[in-house]
Amino acid sequence: MFEIVQHSKQQKKFASIWEHACEKNGWENDSYRNDAVRYNLLISNRYPFLPKKAIGTVEFIPFDPLHKNSTVEGEGRSKFSHYPDIKANQKKTWEIDKLCLHESYQRQGHFKRFMEVFYDHALHYEPIYYIGLMEKKFYRMIKILYKLAVEQRGEELVGTGQTLVPVVLKIGEIMENKKMVERILREAK
Repeated sequence: MFEIVQHSKQQKKFASIWEHACEKNGWENDSYRNDAVRYNLLISNRYPFLPKKAIGTVEFIPFDPLHKNSTVEGEGRSKFSHYPDIKANQKKTWEIDKLCLHESYQRQGHFKRFMEVFYDHALHYEPIYYIGLMEKKFYRMIKILYKLAVEQRGEELVGTGQTLVPVVLKIGEIMENKKMVERILREAK
């Protein structure tokens, strides 16, 4: 269950979760771009008459390596635009940013529910690639789950307290594999 962030109340929920994670983990909170598509991951409230609760966030940004606020390209980041397949498909490549699950809901099996969000975005925007910088532990988990559809591109970026891995998720290939999509969505329930 998720919602696309379209109004200020939804954006406040998104910002609350994301900015809390930034503060707790010492992450840089980059700007909220107007061309981004943001989602809140939701769970049902204990009482059905109360609104659903936001527990996670993810933002998809059209890849523009020249944009001053690119989350993946530039000094101290990666060089995805140097790869021929990314360069040739730049208009079908999206950055993944602000992906987090609130600490109160981690290690409870909620993470797989993000796959419904990725599926919804992929259906509407038809990307070929998602690119991002992932924490190393998170990358290992994603690699185990999605195998060849996830690959490291370039050297790890080692910073204070964390190592980020430049990652390409071949979402176009995943979407063409109907059996894999069915399995992923079934596991997300």
